[in-house]
Amino acid sequence: MQQYVKLCSYTETDNQLQDCRPLKNDFDDIKHTTLSERAALREAARCLKCADAPCQKGCPTQIDIKTFISCIATKSKEFFSVIKNYYGAAKIILSDNPAGLSCGMVCPTSDLCVGGCNLYASEEGPINIGGLQQFAIETFMQMKLPQIGDPTLFRGNDLPESFRSKIAIIGCGPAGISCATFLGRLGYTDITVFEKEEYVGGLR
Repeated sequence: MQQYVKLCSYTETDNQLQDCRPLKNDFDDIKHTTLSERAALREAARCLKCADAPCQKGCPTQIDIKTFISCIATKSKEFFSVIKNYYGAAKIILSDNPAGLSCGMVCPTSDLCVGGCNLYASEEGPINIGGLQQFAIETFMQMKLPQIGDPTLFRGNDLPESFRSKIAIIGCGPAGISCATFLGRLGYTDITVFEKEEYVGGLR
């Protein structure tokens, strides 16, 4: 019989596990944070752009939240309009967190970045940071821009021999995927990620 993870609750009174439910094909942890463009612009416009950015201090990946939200919607006094830079927002997110889309969908933002938002006690509530992050990455993906190497790094045959060394990464979870991504950005060309499970991504 195929085995898979179960999520159970533990009660100290009778020292027993209760309410076990299988997690195979269970996507309840994914938040329904998808925003339309209009909703994303409205949400981004609510951001106070706090100087100390408590939301960023609560983010384990240290994404520059204030700046990427500013890219989504920044009011221009000169042109009396809203400047929209979705590419810039996605670039800021993915520069610090290659798994930005997944984090926007499943990260417990209410306990992290959103929990530090200064609008938490307001009538409209805190900024939907996870929704804005998901919107920025999905919009960027729809652009279908080709990926290129950093032009400031080595070019062609100028690549040092050490950058052609074989690199093995054990585990294709968030850490392994991020490590491989950052090494690839640095110019390393022979990277292999090993995973013992039949699925990749971890966090099953």
